[in-house]
Parts: sequence; structure tokens; C-alpha cells
Amino acid sequence: MSTLLSECLYEISQQAAPPCKDYHQLTVTQTQVVFKVWSVSCPLRCEKPQPAENKKSHTDFLQDSHTQGHIGRVFGPHTLDYVVNLCWHRYDYLVRLPDWLLLNILSFLDWADIKTISQTCKRIQQLCCSEGFWAHGTAGARYGQSEVTMEGVSPTLQRHLVVFHRSQVLSRLAQQQHSKRKNSVWHL
Repeated sequence: MSTLLSECLYEISQQAAPPCKDYHQLTVTQTQVVFKVWSVSCPLRCEKPQPAENKKSHTDFLQDSHTQGHIGRVFGPHTLDYVVNLCWHRYDYLVRLPDWLLLNILSFLDWADIKTISQTCKRIQQLCCSEGFWAHGTAGARYGQSEVTMEGVSPTLQRHLVVFHRSQVLSRLAQQQHSKRKNSVWHL
């Protein structure tokens, strides 16, 4: 599973909340946390501000409440929790999987489980709404045959379900007609 991890685990950048105009960047690698701050100053002062860079190992970052507080104020508590979990080596492997492998895993899940997992993150939601997911044979065959409750399902998923269900029914009818013609030809 460690091969799924790239060197850069997480990266985010944004401007601080008003009235401050400073620009912040946070990068989490497999070994350290890098926090950069560019101070925005008045253009009339001929200053060229250099970014302040704070590099810490994961263990040092977990013990530094000042840097954690600054990251929490700038990027929010959810980002801070995510970074702390990365420092504790609690990785989110599911979103790091390649699409083909994730599609294969999704093909074994029930409809209710797919509905739930598509709400976990934007990448999996986009994958569940993609044409690749609905064109994947096992997903369409399983969900086209059963009655599915549509409450709590996004309109995009509902549209894909209806279209795919119709295409499955039409393909089954075409196969039945083809087999009837084939049987009638052999009996002549």
C-alpha cells in the first residue's frame, strides 16, 4: 500500500482571511510539513518580501501547537485534522487508488454501499457519476435488474440509473428476439 503514496501527500494554498492579505501554502510530504507565508506589503515601500518557510518533521509538527494553531486559523480545523492524521501515518488510501482498481472494488458493492461511498469524497462521487462506472459491465448488470430506491440519490446518479436500466432492458429484449429468430430458423 505504501507504493500508492506519492512524495507529496497533501498541498493547499490560499490567502488569509480579511483584513490580512498574506498568502499561505501548506505542503505535507512523507517526512515533513512545510508551511510558507508570503507577507503582502504596501507597494509604495520598495520591499520585496521573502516567504517565511517553516519546515518541521512529522513528530516536531505534532508537538508544535503554535504552528498547528496558525494552520487552523488560516486553513480551518478540518484541514488541520487531516494534516495531523497524515503526520500520524493515517493515510486515506481509498482516494489514492487508480480508477481501474476503484471501479473493480465498486463492482462488488451493493447499491446502498455505493450510495454511501459516493458521499465520502468528491473523487469517488465523480467516479460513480462517470460513464466508465456505468459502462463497467458488473455495475450496470446488477443495478439494471433490481428495483432501486431513489431517495437521497443525486439527480445525476438517478439519470444514469434510468438510462442504464432502459439500455439493459432493451438489450435483453434484443437478445430474446435474436434467440427466437435463431431457434425458428433451425426448426425449419
